[in-house]
Amino acid sequence: MRPRTVALALTAGAAGGVGIALARLRRPGAAERRPGTPEQYQCACGQRFRVAGAGRHRVYWRHDAADDDPVLSLRCPACERPLPETRSASMAL
Repeated sequence: MRPRTVALALTAGAAGGVGIALARLRRPGAAERRPGTPEQYQCACGQRFRVAGAGRHRVYWRHDAADDDPVLSLRCPACERPLPETRSASMAL
């Protein structure tokens, strides 16, 4: 076989593998969540949140929001109090 033919065959195989992996990631239910209940936080005003991540990588969602609708600011949308950036014992409801 010529080197060019081998390179094309390897490239096609790699592209097929990437395509299959992307298709599996986009399938609903493909990504499993960690077992247990998600971490929760309640602001002093009463607004409840689901929380994921740690430190500056923490992400907040209102308790009834969709997964693709996080809170985009560092403040509570209801009262403008700052949201905590670290975990604490008071985080769980």
